[in-house]
Amino acid sequence: MQQASVERFSDLIGKIYDCVIAPDHWTGVLNEIRTEFGFATAVLSAYSLTNVKIGVNAASGTDPVPTMTGTAIEYVGDIVQLWGGIERIRQYPLGEPIVRSQAVPREMILGNRYHREWAMPKGLFDAVGVALVREKTMIGNATFSQHESDGAIVDSQISGLRVLAPHIRRAVIISNLFDMKAVEAATFSATVEALTAGVVLTDEDSKIVHSNAAASAMLEASDPIVARHGRIAVQSATTTTTLQSAIAQAAKDEAALGQKGIGLAIPHPSGEPRVIHVLPLQRGPMRAGLAQRAAAALFVASASGPPQMSHVALNQLYDLTPAEIRIFELICDGQTRAEIAESLGISLSTVKSHLIHVFEKTGCRRQVDLVRLAKSLTFPV
Repeated sequence: MQQASVERFSDLIGKIYDCVIAPDHWTGVLNEIRTEFGFATAVLSAYSLTNVKIGVNAASGTDPVPTMTGTAIEYVGDIVQLWGGIERIRQYPLGEPIVRSQAVPREMILGNRYHREWAMPKGLFDAVGVALVREKTMIGNATFSQHESDGAIVDSQISGLRVLAPHIRRAVIISNLFDMKAVEAATFSATVEALTAGVVLTDEDSKIVHSNAAASAMLEASDPIVARHGRIAVQSATTTTTLQSAIAQAAKDEAALGQKGIGLAIPHPSGEPRVIHVLPLQRGPMRAGLAQRAAAALFVASASGPPQMSHVALNQLYDLTPAEIRIFELICDGQTRAEIAESLGISLSTVKSHLIHVFEKTGCRRQVDLVRLAKSLTFPV
């Protein structure tokens, strides 16, 4: 069913990636997503924490997020509480759709001032939130609201958003490297050269087509990226295989790329940790016209945040979903199943089901085995 969904949404996924170089297209894309899944409103917001400004602030079916300006700034605290408070929000898995009515007690929602004064008058009684970015330098979220006339949020809406979420995440993260500005094909090379992030353009076989000044310096120093027989690589053989696999997938079928190539951690003991993001380039005239012969653009950027397990490794090696990865993390942090259910706003049976899948996919039999596995996958990203 998921494969069929990926194929069905391939055109929409292509439009999501076009927003990397044309962020003004987000409103139209959100409108298509909202219409496809039957939501009343859709809002995407991403905030840079380094220069204290809004990067993306797009909406469909409602006004753009007003929390940074105007009278609605008074609702900021209420909106946070509507999703269970800051600590609960930090527990939600990145890229996993969270249904608010399932995560937060009904009485908390009904007693919330923002819900009473803003959402209820519009007939918006429930919502799905997707955490896109949670870093030192940037936070980003997407929220889709359901109108009371459309009934309860259903599984097909959640599964559809789950397919699109990693593509939206990748687009928002990479767009932030361009400072959320539109990039014209005629000035793409100059724009890329000016980036402090390393940018490498490759063909479908990972052969380097072009590298900007920052990436060229990295390649010359063989740190943290290297060129082997003209192909992009890193010091770790396993990470190189994962990276080149993501590039091949981006060239073959970007819609099926999913979580591959988002924040691929590069072990970097001699300096600050780095991550690589893979952006497909071949599909659609907008991105295909940016660089001849290039199938993908690789962005080598500074990582932010404390040491954590490599989500890419967990997904690539064990095919764990975002929800299963979050269960994995919390179990390794020492939380009980009951505590996890409470913190994530899901049932105990759901936690048990996810944990069974984690054990089956990783080949671990005990929780202590999961902890050992987690330590082996920890990188400073």
